[in-house]
Amino acid sequence: MGTSYTVMMRCSPSNSLFKALKPNFRNSNLVPNSSLPFFSSTQINKGASRCSHSHGGGTGRAYDALLLDAGGTLLQLANPVEDTYATIGSKYGLTVNPAKIKQGFKRAFSAQWSEKLRYQGDGRPFWKFVVSEATGCGDEDFFEEVYEYYAKGDAWHLPNGAFDTMTLLKDAGVKMAVVSNFDSRLRKLLKDLNILHL
Repeated sequence: MGTSYTVMMRCSPSNSLFKALKPNFRNSNLVPNSSLPFFSSTQINKGASRCSHSHGGGTGRAYDALLLDAGGTLLQLANPVEDTYATIGSKYGLTVNPAKIKQGFKRAFSAQWSEKLRYQGDGRPFWKFVVSEATGCGDEDFFEEVYEYYAKGDAWHLPNGAFDTMTLLKDAGVKMAVVSNFDSRLRKLLKDLNILHL
């Protein structure tokens, strides 16, 4: 079995991925023009051509659904993590500069955290470890403010064109779902960013 990995692609309606989805636009006003960007996360097999699909010559869609990853794909950070941690931390006496926080953030993810804790539910123990490791600050109130900040839509944004493209695909009958290891804050974030209904 080939190795699967996720890629983020920028496609237009003239692109092979968009053609492979073969959206059937029920409303002629929804037919996209070639300048509409299309961002998606798609699973492909290593060694397979990235956008070539060999399906029968029928007129139906080649695919009925599109699965999207959340963090880093559909949801993009509004500001770098290190800047957010430093800004919020300054209210709690944190004086570490953003460059050091960035190093600490990378160190937290390279640490053997899997031996220390499990990521489940709301992810609080995991994120408490990451925030503490990144900043050197274990203050509970600081952590809670950071955690709650990332539970709001203002901390995130969608890639350019994602909302319009997802709307077009939904209206064309393509089913979409977010498949992610994100924690329990995800549903609220999708609602805040006005894409939960898509």
